[in-house]
Amino acid sequence: MRRWLKMAAAKQPARRVVLDAGLHAAAALAGRLPRMQRMLAQCRPIEAIEYARRDGEALRLDIVRPRAPGPHPVLVYLHGGAFAIGSRHTHRALAVAYAAQGYVVCNVDYRLAPRHPFPAAVEDACAAWAWAVAHVAEHGGDPQRIALAGESAGANLALAVTLACCTPRPEPYAAPLFDRAVRPAAALLYCGFLQVSDPARYRRAGVSRLAARVAADAAQSYLGAAADRPGAGQALADPLCIVEAMAVAPPPALPPMFIAAGLADPAAADSQRLEQALVRLHSPCSAHYYAGEPHAFHVLFWRAQARRCWSDSFEFLQRHLRSSAPAMPTP
Repeated sequence: MRRWLKMAAAKQPARRVVLDAGLHAAAALAGRLPRMQRMLAQCRPIEAIEYARRDGEALRLDIVRPRAPGPHPVLVYLHGGAFAIGSRHTHRALAVAYAAQGYVVCNVDYRLAPRHPFPAAVEDACAAWAWAVAHVAEHGGDPQRIALAGESAGANLALAVTLACCTPRPEPYAAPLFDRAVRPAAALLYCGFLQVSDPARYRRAGVSRLAARVAADAAQSYLGAAADRPGAGQALADPLCIVEAMAVAPPPALPPMFIAAGLADPAAADSQRLEQALVRLHSPCSAHYYAGEPHAFHVLFWRAQARRCWSDSFEFLQRHLRSSAPAMPTP
């Protein structure tokens, strides 16, 4: 209840508060499903680990790891929610699904807009990555095999952290990641909201007024007055645009990327643009599009296309993180 009172105090729209409460309720119910209980039995969760502090407030992540001895490859997972809703609790099922496949998963909370606008979320995502590099070995993870993953706003953050790790950046929270020289082994970007600015591009044929409004609201709460005209200081809010501006020579040192989007998702164009940019740069990517599927369809585990997406992502991870995990059923 305290969470939603804080959201209301931050003048979050009532529909966001209701949606956030619904996501948490649905996550609690999903945790009781027999399939989820079977997967959870193969895992060992460690909850509420502090990875950083901001203004006296602890930022936390959960670790979900296989019960088998490691070292295991690692996923740092960043949840979606338009930078304003969601938490590690709403995405526990996704963390368990990866852990049941043999991965140590860091399921990360970060500060949310509008109370904490840009760059709070990406600053926290960078801190979570740095914590994982330094500490994941203590929890059975292999620090040489770490991938980033996220959906929607979380995909934006995952791509931003990838760029911070792989390219020199001026931001004080990003520069130390490049200097540390630990690069992600891969990045998985589901239904990415990869450019926050210029939400007017959603006012086009085929995009509902509701979807366009959601995009505009997300941009306004995250970027404020810079939503329509971002400056250099907001560059990492639009990691897609950074990749699109990269030159072919010298080639960028980006990791293999898994891109997934439903073709009924208004944000699918961001995924398609990223694929086109990576192809132009000769940077490895594996893009998958699913006809008729909406935004964040992959969390609807009962849908055939969602299960296909999970299967595609597990195959990608096996290829690029060289997991020795036994083949397990998709969630």
